[in-house]
Amino acid sequence: MATVGPVRWWRSITVRLALASALMSTLSIGVVFGLLYWRAVGVVEDQAADTVGSEIRSLAEHHGDSGMIGLVQSVQERSAGSSVAEPVYLVVDRFGTRLAGNLLAWPPTVVPDGAWRKVELYRRGDDRPMLIGARAMPLAGGSLLLVGRALEGRVEIQEAIGEAVLWSLVALWAMTVGGGVLLSRTILRRVDEVAAINREVMVGELGRRVPVRGSGDEFDRLASSMNSMLARIESLMTGMRTVTDSIGHDLRSPLTRLRSRLERARDAGGSEVERERALDGAMMEVEATLDLLGRLLEIARAESGLQRGQMAEVDLAAVAADIVDLYAPTAEESGIAVEATAGRPVPVSGHAELLAQAVSNLIDNATKYARSRIRVDVVEDGGMARLAVVDDGPGIPEEDRERAAERFVRLDPSRTGRGAGLGLSLVAAVARLHGGTLQLSDAEPGLRAELMLPAGVAPPVG
Repeated sequence: MATVGPVRWWRSITVRLALASALMSTLSIGVVFGLLYWRAVGVVEDQAADTVGSEIRSLAEHHGDSGMIGLVQSVQERSAGSSVAEPVYLVVDRFGTRLAGNLLAWPPTVVPDGAWRKVELYRRGDDRPMLIGARAMPLAGGSLLLVGRALEGRVEIQEAIGEAVLWSLVALWAMTVGGGVLLSRTILRRVDEVAAINREVMVGELGRRVPVRGSGDEFDRLASSMNSMLARIESLMTGMRTVTDSIGHDLRSPLTRLRSRLERARDAGGSEVERERALDGAMMEVEATLDLLGRLLEIARAESGLQRGQMAEVDLAAVAADIVDLYAPTAEESGIAVEATAGRPVPVSGHAELLAQAVSNLIDNATKYARSRIRVDVVEDGGMARLAVVDDGPGIPEEDRERAAERFVRLDPSRTGRGAGLGLSLVAAVARLHGGTLQLSDAEPGLRAELMLPAGVAPPVG
């Protein structure tokens, strides 16, 4: 027996899904924090640029009012502090000599055109460069003025966002691994249940079913589908065993009688009449055996569902009328009137040959037990085509009606006689093939056997 080995973790679909989810989440976090960083830095720079613009215009106006001496004095006062959070100032003359401010020299990359620029510079008293945003403009007499702000807020934001991204990724991957393990255990537990049930079915435990939790999720739908399939397999296998056992039982008697008759016919001491009588009896037994095998093949063909692709539009009322015309003369000889009461066509999607065989079996079964009449009604009611064969015979007790359609069932005392007990079995199999049912009920008196099929014509297969 083949066994299912342990699933390697890297081959597990849940592990791959968890990793894919983690990758997508990582990308999502990167995009979100990237947009956040871009926006936050932009806000910091915009505020710094606006502040610097206002301040450099104010100092330029002060230069116009108080001259260079007043400007230098104002810049010295503003740049006297040493905190890195304070502004950056620089005033140089037309020769580039520093007059006031907290920068050592004029930055060569800064053009005095009033535009906003970011540059790394050394402030006076600092031994490390710092990132500043600055504006510079020319003054009267060729001197230059530079005002800037340290963009330390941008660096702090960058560090904060980097730290947030790091911890977010740690938390994300921890949740992903934990969720993946939990998901794997949950899914693999359900998969293992299905695999275990399949292994038990493979060794003959056809009654096993996959548990349905009632959650309505995909596993429950899969379990329901598998249970329907297993029920169908169990039904077919049970039917096969029943047929095998019943054939062995029911064929033994006719074959034994056939052998006996052939032995008598071979007996040289017998008369010519006795030999002919024995051969006639043997022929009858052969015909009965062939009929039994033929009915079993018809039932197997109907239950296999191989005819679904051969279904077409069939008028059930016309089929019933044709079968009634076929049986009416023989039934009249026995004093039984057979009539069909179909008023209009009743179309169904079906297999014409099997439907005709089912109707024939119902009427043939009725002629065996009817006292004086058989009525065949075909109507369409509520989307269902109903074909009812009603006789006035002894009927079937209510407790026996369910098993009357089983194979090789012959009821006593009212429904005994010649036959293998396969007539109603074939009708039930044909009904199932067409998505319908066979129902037996009391006709008061007699039996009402009703074949119910979906009315209308189904779209073509394929």
